[in-house]
Amino acid sequence: MSDGRSLGRQLLRMGLAAGRGSTDGRVRFVALTIATSVLAVTLVSAMAAWATYQERTERGAARTPVLRLHDGQTEEEAPLRLHFHLDDVDDRQVEVVFVEPVGSDAPLPPGVSRWPEPGEAVLSPSLAADGVGDRYGHVVGHIGPEGLASPGERYAYARPAPGSLSVKHALIATGFGSPDAGGFGDLATVRPFSVFLTLLIAMLGLPAGLFAVVATRLGAAGRDRRTALLGALGGSRRQLALLSAGEAAPALLLGVTPPMFLLVAALATDLRIPVVGYVLAASDMRSHAWQLLAALAAGPFLLVALVVLMHRWAGPGRSTRPRAAGRSRPVILGAALCPIFLGILSWSPTAFATQGATRTVVLVSMLGTVGALATLPAAIALLLSAAGRGVTELGRRRGLAGTLLAGRWTQGRPGYLSRLVAGVVVAVGLLSVVQVYPSMHSATVQGALAMRERFGHSIATVQIPPGSEGRAGSLVRALPTGAEVAVLDSTLGLANGAGEVRETPDGPVEVRQAVTVRGSCGALRGLGLDCPAGRTAGDVPLTESTPELRALLPASVTRVGVSRGPLEPRRNNMLVVHSPQGEDLPLGELKRDALAVLGPGALVEGIGQGWIGGAALLSSQLRWVTLLGVVGVGLVALAAALNCLAEVVRFARSIAPVSMVTGSRRVYATVAAWTLAAPLCVAAVLGSVSAVWITLPYTTPPRNGELPPQMLSLSASVLCALALLVAALAALAAVREARRWRPRHD
Repeated sequence: MSDGRSLGRQLLRMGLAAGRGSTDGRVRFVALTIATSVLAVTLVSAMAAWATYQERTERGAARTPVLRLHDGQTEEEAPLRLHFHLDDVDDRQVEVVFVEPVGSDAPLPPGVSRWPEPGEAVLSPSLAADGVGDRYGHVVGHIGPEGLASPGERYAYARPAPGSLSVKHALIATGFGSPDAGGFGDLATVRPFSVFLTLLIAMLGLPAGLFAVVATRLGAAGRDRRTALLGALGGSRRQLALLSAGEAAPALLLGVTPPMFLLVAALATDLRIPVVGYVLAASDMRSHAWQLLAALAAGPFLLVALVVLMHRWAGPGRSTRPRAAGRSRPVILGAALCPIFLGILSWSPTAFATQGATRTVVLVSMLGTVGALATLPAAIALLLSAAGRGVTELGRRRGLAGTLLAGRWTQGRPGYLSRLVAGVVVAVGLLSVVQVYPSMHSATVQGALAMRERFGHSIATVQIPPGSEGRAGSLVRALPTGAEVAVLDSTLGLANGAGEVRETPDGPVEVRQAVTVRGSCGALRGLGLDCPAGRTAGDVPLTESTPELRALLPASVTRVGVSRGPLEPRRNNMLVVHSPQGEDLPLGELKRDALAVLGPGALVEGIGQGWIGGAALLSSQLRWVTLLGVVGVGLVALAAALNCLAEVVRFARSIAPVSMVTGSRRVYATVAAWTLAAPLCVAAVLGSVSAVWITLPYTTPPRNGELPPQMLSLSASVLCALALLVAALAALAAVREARRWRPRHD
């Protein structure tokens, strides 16, 4: 037993010495260190996302109202009457829960220590920091962390004036705490965990895996010879694993240090994620500390396993020369899977058109993207390896030593070619996805921004809640001086409007939406309408002179009725407040007054706020794509750079003796051109072509993303230029190495 332990320690020391003494040890050390950090960060990020979703759902369930009455309990006896109110602050969604407790023993929601008095409110810290003031009532406190889905959530509880929430117009609840979380606040705006995890795997996991594979195979020739020698001497798989682990151990220990400090910071305090602005709750991380520590430790362990697997045991009694044939099996498998993933991408547009963007369709589509990016390098490597036969034949027929050598080298090394081109292919693919995915929604975002640019906050609508029509006059009298008010009366079944066919028991019936605009002459003229000579005018067309109404009404409404006279709002009417001078209205004050006068159901919005708020929410979600995509592309670029650097060093040392045989050092340029420049340039072109296929789910109707051809051509040009630079550096390094080369025992 002691001999076994002694041999194990000796093998670990041998591995450490081999790592320090290898010719490309420094490059591989840097690559393994970075790969360990990246892999650990990826695993910890996935676990942190899972912990956040779990804790957020639990807190959401704890604050979800229980809408079931107890046995024998009437609605009037229920302890809580609720109304959920959506608002916005700087185009960011705010959810306000208006609560009227019935009796002193009404249960409290999590995070609230006491019920506010009528006219008071408690806000989340982020909402209070936004400066809403007393919009929802006099602020008497903040909601605790246990009552918020996330630390940055904008949420509030407000208590209206007594009697504002009647049984008829309110939700009746008996308490808080439901088995399922309701879609309130942040919980209504987040994508499912499966979608986020797939995005994380595609944008960060795939580059991290590529980096790990590249790092473990840097300078593989020497380690392959040691592996074969150890097998020939009767070494076991365990002994090979110890040797490989000892060689990689210093880099793995150093690489896990930065993620460890990052995890300690996340456990100690709330962290705001750059670019996206999301606040990661330290309490969520502490609740799953052991799982996060396990994810952190899994990074170096996975990399050790990959190091061992990528340098497989040769077995006793076999040749000490490394064999390329066995190494090509993963490449062949990847190339065989590539058409399957490309087929999924071809199917995705049809699925989106027929089934919509369901969770299953989205996940399968993203699986196709990830799979295609992962397997395309293998397919391209097999094509290049097959082309090596033609290069070999060309060199043999023409008597070109460099071409012959390069062809033979390329022909039997699909694994080398796969690692060489992977960075190029994955970088172009990720860059294309990052470019296309946000552009799918650019039309919506641009339309909303154009509406805001044109009208600003000079127009606002006020939705009058049922039962408060008689109090609208008080709100009108409280409006800023000079503001004009009109009433939009919208009903179904009257004469104007484009019409809609609906099926009824008596057959199809055309139902039309009739809209009447009522107000003073000044208010009508401010909306681009002529004041009628009589009391009313019917079927007035909407033209370029009525852009405000065109923006307020559905596209199907092309004509309106016009009525001159007092406002007299009725049920389901909407007030339109506008500034004739085009100046911005004080929306914050208008919202405060509307809630105070009309009650909790009063909804005040700037023109097009529904589109603009949706665009702002969409932009915040797409920032995750931008952040993860940029990090992923950076990792792929760094992996490709380190791989090329190692190839330059390897090329220079392995090809140096050739000039002694050929008598010319120009052979170095020829071999570098065929083995480095040509594969990288071919990969750049094929990667740009495949990017079109990879982005099919986002560019084919019903989706309308755009992949600019200029971006693809520029990417291919830049990558080809870099390929030529890498080949030139390799040839120059080989020339310098040849000058000092002497025969050695290796």
